[in-house]
Amino acid sequence: MDVMRRVWLSFGAVVVGCLALAPAAHAAFGLTGLAAAPANANAGANSDVNIHIGFTSPGDDVKDLTVGLPPGLVGNPTATPLCTLAQLQSDSCPSGSQVGTVTTNVTAHLLGLLPLPMTVNGSLYNLEPAAGEPARFGIVLRPVGSDPLPLLEKIKQVSDVQLRKSDLGLNTVLTGIPNTAHAAGQALSVPIDITSIDIHLDGSVGGHGFMRNPTSCGTKTTKFTADSYANPNQKVTGQATFVSTNCASLPFSPTLSVGIGAPGLTRAGANTPLTTTIAQVDGEAGLRNAQVLLPTTVGANPSVLVHQCSAAQFRADASKCPAGSLVGSATATSPLLASPLGGRVAIVKPAQGDFLPRLGVELRGPLTLQLFGSFVLDPALGNRFDNLPDIPISRFKLHFKGGAGGLISGSTDLCKSAAPVFHADFDGWNGVTQSGDVGATVNGCSTG
Repeated sequence: MDVMRRVWLSFGAVVVGCLALAPAAHAAFGLTGLAAAPANANAGANSDVNIHIGFTSPGDDVKDLTVGLPPGLVGNPTATPLCTLAQLQSDSCPSGSQVGTVTTNVTAHLLGLLPLPMTVNGSLYNLEPAAGEPARFGIVLRPVGSDPLPLLEKIKQVSDVQLRKSDLGLNTVLTGIPNTAHAAGQALSVPIDITSIDIHLDGSVGGHGFMRNPTSCGTKTTKFTADSYANPNQKVTGQATFVSTNCASLPFSPTLSVGIGAPGLTRAGANTPLTTTIAQVDGEAGLRNAQVLLPTTVGANPSVLVHQCSAAQFRADASKCPAGSLVGSATATSPLLASPLGGRVAIVKPAQGDFLPRLGVELRGPLTLQLFGSFVLDPALGNRFDNLPDIPISRFKLHFKGGAGGLISGSTDLCKSAAPVFHADFDGWNGVTQSGDVGATVNGCSTG
């Protein structure tokens, strides 16, 4: 009895001592130790990317987490086979679909025993995206114990990838992050507190580039936003930076091709169709600004420019713009997308403070982009797009319809005069500029 009494007294002393050493106030949930950087900082490099997120007051339990990658830091979902959601849930994703790893440090609270710190390793897979998503990741965490049998069952999580409209960068979004795990072989849940998450994204997979650095140089910022189960309405934020370098090593040589005319629409004064195509090869710096100027013999039909769609209507649904404002179509092809983007081109009301209308370009497909170009007089009439997304684009085609409602009109007979010459000015995200003149291919002339 005296022995038991001494044991309980000793235990009580330990408890009191621990309480005395405990912090007086509960630390607020927050982010700590944030880091996000490629292993190779060269602009445009296919480099591994490492991300670290630590949490203060992990007992509050992180619930939702968004990692906002800087514009231009992108992954190529076409580089690997895709894992299906069913394969993810059964942990049977094809090995070729793995694009990285995830390591989570947690504290598990097992059946009232002392908290058990655990390092849980897992795999990151290239998952089939949902409709309208550019990409999606699947995560499988595989807890192990000190013996051959795992203490906890596997944890599967889907991470959505979203395109930010503000700067056209990518967000990786985790929602409903588990704060419990099933005990292996038991019908009970074990509370877990996540103290940190490390994400490793592969620069190349199976000989194909996966992650690609921004093609511009300078400081790049990754932004983090999170909330907790303890206070889901309070968002905490943080950021980490790296410096992208060596832009001069990136090639930049976009090309312009122009087609104009169609049967019956080549005479002077006719509203003639016009197609411009900008092409780039993979591995070049991204196209930041593009300007194409019309020759003096080709201009805009002023009666069409007065038919304008509001910016709000265009953003909501370009198909609902007034019919007279819809002047063509656009397509964009990227090595990052399995299928091209395409949509309408509309005359959009001027931005505040401007008097010339804008050109709205809608691109829909695996993701949706809406671009606004400005009409310029420099001194010839033309169109300019500024701050295009730093995403690899193989071909960007603008087609303006001819005939009734056509935007483009020629002042000479296209078949009886020299082919019109268009001027192009291109600026790369790496700071390189390129200019040149391009003769158009005239279509619709009789060969009989």
